[in-house]
Amino acid sequence: MNAPTCYSDAQIAAALEACAREPVHIPGAIQPAGCLISLDAAMRQVRQVSANLEEVLGIGVAEALRCSPRALLGERLFDRLKRELADQERLPAALTIRRRVKGRECYLHVVAYRSGARLVVELEPLARSDERRLLALVNEWLVQVGEIDDAERLLQALTRMVQRLTGHERVMVYRFDEQWNGRVVAEHRLPLAESFLGHHFPASDIPAQVRRLYDINRVRSIPDAAAAPVPLMPATDPQDPAPLDLSRGVLRAVSPIHQEYLSNMGVAASLSIAMHDEGRLWGLLACHGLSPRPLAAVERDAARALVQIAVPRLMLIRARDEARLLQSIHDSRDLLAGERGLLVDPGEMVKRHGQQWLDLLRAAGVALVEEDRAHGVGRRPDDGRLKAMAEWLGRHQRHDTPWSTQTLGETPLADWQQGDLCGLLAAPLPTDARRPAWLMLFRHEQREARRWAGKPEDVPTERDGKLIMTPRRSFAQWQDEVKGRCPAWGAIERRAAGDLAEDLAVLASGHQIHRLNVQLSRANDQLQSLAFSDSLTGSWNRYRMEQAIDASLNAAERYGHPCAVLLFDVDHFKRFNDTHGHEAGDRVLVEITRALQASLRDSDTLGRWGGEEFLVLASHCEGQGALHLAERLRRCVEGVDLAELGRVTISIGVASWHPGDTRKRLVARADEAMYRAKQNGRNRVEQAADGAAQA
Repeated sequence: MNAPTCYSDAQIAAALEACAREPVHIPGAIQPAGCLISLDAAMRQVRQVSANLEEVLGIGVAEALRCSPRALLGERLFDRLKRELADQERLPAALTIRRRVKGRECYLHVVAYRSGARLVVELEPLARSDERRLLALVNEWLVQVGEIDDAERLLQALTRMVQRLTGHERVMVYRFDEQWNGRVVAEHRLPLAESFLGHHFPASDIPAQVRRLYDINRVRSIPDAAAAPVPLMPATDPQDPAPLDLSRGVLRAVSPIHQEYLSNMGVAASLSIAMHDEGRLWGLLACHGLSPRPLAAVERDAARALVQIAVPRLMLIRARDEARLLQSIHDSRDLLAGERGLLVDPGEMVKRHGQQWLDLLRAAGVALVEEDRAHGVGRRPDDGRLKAMAEWLGRHQRHDTPWSTQTLGETPLADWQQGDLCGLLAAPLPTDARRPAWLMLFRHEQREARRWAGKPEDVPTERDGKLIMTPRRSFAQWQDEVKGRCPAWGAIERRAAGDLAEDLAVLASGHQIHRLNVQLSRANDQLQSLAFSDSLTGSWNRYRMEQAIDASLNAAERYGHPCAVLLFDVDHFKRFNDTHGHEAGDRVLVEITRALQASLRDSDTLGRWGGEEFLVLASHCEGQGALHLAERLRRCVEGVDLAELGRVTISIGVASWHPGDTRKRLVARADEAMYRAKQNGRNRVEQAADGAAQA
């Protein structure tokens, strides 16, 4: 038996790089489930066709290449494509056409899209399917989705419904982590299919170039993974030597590496549907057939519809969970607000309320490090280590954004890690720009035994004199243990820590005045700035807005002066940070604040309520007047031009004062209305229910 060949790190790195560049979007061939016609952009000339054109349309390749596009496609289809693709990149929806092929009537499913300077038309014969059954199944799913309030149950129900629709032996939902490894979080399978529930798959199974394709085209259907690809004729467009990009189509041929991967896995047919969260690939619904499984185009479209119905509900369930956490944090902030005038030491505040924060944020310990002092509750490093961490953070991190890690031992702070505390969420207190204080939350290590569907390893092989990476051959369960890592800090947890740090900053500033009376003037200026203005947008902050609301409520009760609260936040704000960076997100908030300030009446007040949430207090205004004001503000923001960042919209909830309203009740009604605006499609205004009815 020959000894295994050893390859250098440089050779393996080069093979991995070549694998990452595999041109899966330009295979020069299609799957045999249909045929393809490539035209020039103006639809004057047939450039390429698939070699199986005669099998599908009854027209030979040579004849098709001599035909005009109108003659080849037919009058009605040609005219419709000409009209609908005049100003867009692809058909908004597939078409169904009837055509006589080899003496008999047949129906064809048509997908058309632009590919560079060419137009591609893909045609699939439509197998007969029970469309009434599909419609009934989709309607049944609409009812089911509305009754499910748990993410895990929703995903499990989705896999069951898709399996029932497509007949694949195994249907899974596969969720990506921060490193693009995947984990199967839901599964429905027939007894003859092996279970992958709870198993992990390495990021290399779905490499970056494939993930990018799922951003372009949400569906990938492979009815027969072993089918020979059908080449394009001629192989190269005579007028454009660039390979034809088939990213937007459904018939793109399967790459040899992926064919080998599916074969090793025992999968003969697959259907994958991308699941996105605000534009970012979140996971996949993956269907596996143990034998080739022709799938009618209408069934494929119905499966996509099931996923499209489920994803918004899934994100809504998550948003509700996050809203509950934020509400709990806001309740804790209300307690802090009640103690602002007492000049209590911020360290004492941490001791009083720290355990509540630990419970809410799933942390083991919390510490406040300011100047040369450290205060805390729960498990945390000793004071010397805390001060060293704060010093490093002050030198190397932004002073307006929380910093977090789930692997402290792999960061520059590793020298000050203590025990099994490997997670850190540090939020700066904007008190002293030169030496900020830090609110630090710590998490325990959470060791995890991960089950992998096969050992995640690179397999180098020599083919045709070149070293290439091949898919792993075994998918037998393999297990490893993750050490030195805690659960990741969620975006909502980072936001909550930042909110708490802002409140502690106000307390710290007030206490500084109490302690440093000799510097009263400078400290007073600092406190006023922190207490009343938001440092980013210049609008009033939450504390000042709460004071203004209380004053308006007193005037309303004593003198009958009406008022209303308009609560809104920026739609899809996370997308700006993820796509363009946090500075772009800051720019969005600054620009819309500037636009709104110019549109408000003199009697209205704008304040930043927290994160991307803002609140407008409208004095001497109620009912329809408040709705008109909200609509004007919504249109104002919709008209803001952010150049390369695109457009921005807001969702507004409006609540008018009713006798007996407290600040908390008035804002809560506005918050419920804003939540309804988001649930009903965003970029809209919703009015709160009558306060008396709610009371």
